[in-house]
Amino acid sequence: MYTLRRGGAYDRFELMLEAFLEKGHDVHCLSLTPIHMGRSFFYNHLVQTLTKRPQGPIAKLWVILFFPGYSFFWGWREKVDLFVAFGSIYAMIFTLPKLVMRKPMVTFIRGDLTFGFKTQGLLSPFLWLSKRIEYLGLRFSDRILTVNKTMEEKIVEMMRGKKKIDVQTLFNNIPTIQKPLAEGICRLKPSYGIPREGKVLITAGILNRGKNVEMLIRSLSHIGIKDLFLLVAGEGFTEMDVRYRDSLKELARRVGLDRRVIFTGWLEKNELWSLFFAADLFILPSLREGMPNVLLEALGCNLPCMGSDIPGTTEILKYNELLFDPLNDKALIEKIRLFFFDSPFFEKVKKLCQERKHTFIFDWKEEVFQMITAGLKIRCLTSFQ
Repeated sequence: MYTLRRGGAYDRFELMLEAFLEKGHDVHCLSLTPIHMGRSFFYNHLVQTLTKRPQGPIAKLWVILFFPGYSFFWGWREKVDLFVAFGSIYAMIFTLPKLVMRKPMVTFIRGDLTFGFKTQGLLSPFLWLSKRIEYLGLRFSDRILTVNKTMEEKIVEMMRGKKKIDVQTLFNNIPTIQKPLAEGICRLKPSYGIPREGKVLITAGILNRGKNVEMLIRSLSHIGIKDLFLLVAGEGFTEMDVRYRDSLKELARRVGLDRRVIFTGWLEKNELWSLFFAADLFILPSLREGMPNVLLEALGCNLPCMGSDIPGTTEILKYNELLFDPLNDKALIEKIRLFFFDSPFFEKVKKLCQERKHTFIFDWKEEVFQMITAGLKIRCLTSFQ
């Protein structure tokens, strides 16, 4: 693990660790910052760097240069049987110990690495380098687990004629969600300055340009519902993310919606789920996603949902009534209007969302354990991006 990062990918990382620990397997994890699992058989090996900024360029360079050696040392010392990389860059880092020790490696691919770099405005040489890192990590993996079929097909095509790699898809699931008390839900709207009779759209996630929240803000002024509010739940973690959030606030002010677009900041799970129970419609207008946990959580709260017609989101929502082109404001505006003004359309959206909800209720921890360990006797050295 490079460093702690909030969000759906890190939640899945913890669930994967728990899947092994609950079955009594040893798990060894390298990281720059402490990981608190509170369980036996979990060993967190902290790596010291020359800087106190784990997000800075020196720390990143340190990880790339020295994590291969650290992972080899701990892998050899603890006699691990399997390397698990939570991202292609960590698969590249694990390549050295994997080859020397002749142990298998399973790699999780949960998103497009180079797309993340593109949203940070990196120059083409860095993009080329990131693609090479991504390729090498995949090239030396023995099994790759993706979160959507499009990603699986892309990797199979990339590796065609190079090496036979077992590539499979494991969808995310809906966690167990307990509905809050009714009086707590009733108090939520006033706590954010929203009238009790007001209508609420909500979106959530790590705020970066890939989330395309500006589309929602632009659309809000054209829907024609005066008491319609937009809650933006989440926060970014880089300087570029902060600038993006500030640009969204400026956009809301410029179009006269600064009182109807409310930024909540980062919310813990139970806080976010309470808002889902109080809202009318969840919308995820992202340009790219792996398989968004927040969308599944909204479905789990019985909140009607709509999302971009992109891989990952499409595999969750499936139906045209629930999908829209993330580059077409008019298409989204029309669907929101239908949702609030057309009763048959409203009922159909609710029914389709309930159908999709039941598709993603399963034991993810058991599934991930079986897919990683099939045919292997294991303990585990784990890394995460």
